[in-house]
Amino acid sequence: MNLRRLHRRLAVLMGLAGLIGFAGGAGFEPIAAVLAGGALLTALWWHPDPALSARLERVWLPLAALLVARALFHVFVVRDDVVIPVVDLLLLLLSAEALRSLDAPNDIRMYALSFALVLASTAYRPGVVFLVAFVAYILLGTYALMIGLVRRKAERYGVREVAIGRGLVITTGTLSGVIFLIAMAVFVTFPRVSQGWAGRGEVLATSIAGFSDEISIGEHGSTIAGNPEIVLRVEFPGGEPADIGGLHWRGRSYDRFDGVRWTRTGGMPPSGGPTQWYQERWGAERIEQRIYGSPLDVRVLFALHPAIDFDAENSIQPLFDNAGDYIYWGSVAPVYTAVSPTSGPSPEALREARRGYTPNDRFFLQIPRLDPRIPALADSITEGLDNRYDRAKAIESYLRTFQYTRDLPRTAAETSLEHFLFERRTGHCEYFSTAMVMLLRSVGIQARNVNGFLGGQWSAVGDYLVVTQNEAHSWVEVWFPGFGWVTFDPTPPGVASAQVVSSWFRPGRIWFDALQHRWNKWVLDYDIESQVGIFAELFDERATAAGGGSGTSPGVVRNGWIIALFVLIVLAGFSWARHGRGPMTPTTAMYLQLRTACARNGLTVAPGLTPLALAQRVRRERTSAAPPAERVVDLYLRARYGGEALGNSELREMREALRATRRLLKEK
Repeated sequence: MNLRRLHRRLAVLMGLAGLIGFAGGAGFEPIAAVLAGGALLTALWWHPDPALSARLERVWLPLAALLVARALFHVFVVRDDVVIPVVDLLLLLLSAEALRSLDAPNDIRMYALSFALVLASTAYRPGVVFLVAFVAYILLGTYALMIGLVRRKAERYGVREVAIGRGLVITTGTLSGVIFLIAMAVFVTFPRVSQGWAGRGEVLATSIAGFSDEISIGEHGSTIAGNPEIVLRVEFPGGEPADIGGLHWRGRSYDRFDGVRWTRTGGMPPSGGPTQWYQERWGAERIEQRIYGSPLDVRVLFALHPAIDFDAENSIQPLFDNAGDYIYWGSVAPVYTAVSPTSGPSPEALREARRGYTPNDRFFLQIPRLDPRIPALADSITEGLDNRYDRAKAIESYLRTFQYTRDLPRTAAETSLEHFLFERRTGHCEYFSTAMVMLLRSVGIQARNVNGFLGGQWSAVGDYLVVTQNEAHSWVEVWFPGFGWVTFDPTPPGVASAQVVSSWFRPGRIWFDALQHRWNKWVLDYDIESQVGIFAELFDERATAAGGGSGTSPGVVRNGWIIALFVLIVLAGFSWARHGRGPMTPTTAMYLQLRTACARNGLTVAPGLTPLALAQRVRRERTSAAPPAERVVDLYLRARYGGEALGNSELREMREALRATRRLLKEK
């Protein structure tokens, strides 16, 4: 293949890799992406002649000037994200360079433009697609540099055709792999300093149950659609929980109901149970949750109720508001560890919780104007029961005889709470939680509505729980003096929710999200703590304590194979460097003898001196020895790089030329 064409194609492919990498982090304006992608793909197969290339130059320059003006407008007038306008300019310049004639010496400019595109990707939070594009960029860049060097040398010495052997291709590919491994080693050794930003290009999650300041049961005439957007990824250091489907990821609580909407009352006095109650009067066992949240428009920290401890992993500050909900300060996607009891108080203990502090009745016994049948229903369900727990369980059990559905009521008149309780007896989770709170308040028990997420999908690849908007849920918290808010869930299990999950969460999606999660965790959010964790695992110091036995450290046993593999790779590389090239051919041996003879007779022969440059030096400094020396070099190049198999007569000729060169070099 023509070296110029091959080199140009490699440089163009580097530009395509940069384009894909940037799209994996920030996306593009569709027009710019399509035009640039089309130009680069065209440049793989078509190149204009020099005259047409000069005419196209008159088109590129005005367009570039317009894009420069646009970027300046964004900087000084609009004052918004300037990266996308600058990248559009880069794409135009890259397309213009790719569509130049093959004679144009523009390889350095194409390298610089494609690298600038890759560099611009780091202004965002690029995903796994960027990783694939980056690996391809390193591979293509290594080949492009190698082919470019060969092309320039061939043009300099007038060599028209140069055979690219399989060994050269394999060696260059191996070199690119070594470069990538070195980059990884440098990355692990020198962690980046976290800037505490969520990253350009991230869209805040909105319109999610559990996030907004109010919820409503007034929607009608449609079906609640599934949404597979991931909002939480939860790791459990203590191992996978037994009942994943029963995990309630608590979000926000609501105290005021106007008959249609639930809202949060402003200026509410503190109404959460003291942390001491949850630590001392709930179950003694604890479950630790390491939670990676999506960036939200409302800053809520989700956790299993009750969370008795929070430890922020990045630049956020966890806080409790007056309602006892978990919020935070900071603009980044929250990453934190929460600790919660694995079980609540026993039914016997809750039955005895009759007296003690209760939150303000104004907020948690508030009832709008309701159908008189609702208080009557509450009285009939709880008749003969003399404690909060049994009354709450009775109402919960009664509502669980209803049907769950994602289909909304057909008309506005059918959205009322009384229609749900006495006519339809079918609804989504917010109907069930609203009904239970109103029934409890009707018999004098403080209760509130809570939104969040229920359960999730376990990722066996990533070993963590994936929680999506499909798991959005609503339930109830009931106040028990001396114990605080206790969770009750009156919604019956629904087939509809399982169908939504199965239709969206195919194995491929879970697998890809596991890759994305590991990328975010170990690359985008890699910091000093992550580095310490890697080296602590690699060189685990949990060896047997002094005097405690002769056991081997579990970490060393677990990770010893990594060290052994590294040593084997180093030894294999060293052996290949010394002996991996195979036996030396006669032509190579004679060429090396020529270099030695020149050096012994006063010619400077540097290690990087090429064969043709050596022949030129002999002609300049030992003119009489030039003809036989050039013959040795010519035969060597034909055999070494031209792929020719020299016959016995040519080998004899080469030996005679070498002997003649030696003799003539000695003559001053």
